[in-house]
Amino acid sequence: MTRNTSEPLELDPDFTAEEHAEFERLEREHPYVEAHEEKIPAPPRPQDARDGNHDVLFLILFILLAAVFLIVILFGGGMS
Repeated sequence: MTRNTSEPLELDPDFTAEEHAEFERLEREHPYVEAHEEKIPAPPRPQDARDGNHDVLFLILFILLAAVFLIVILFGGGMS
């Protein structure tokens, strides 16, 4: 990216002339270069971590066990 040199550059009043000269020197020594985006590969996940074939079965079993547990708690306390 180049700057149009025909336009006068407005200097920031917060910086001194020496600081502006240093900024210009650093810009000349290290011009702006577009950095290429580095693609970071994701490590492969184990097959069983992606396997969701039995999720519904486990959910149904969990609901049934929770229902049995609640029934035992609600109706089991009256037998003593």
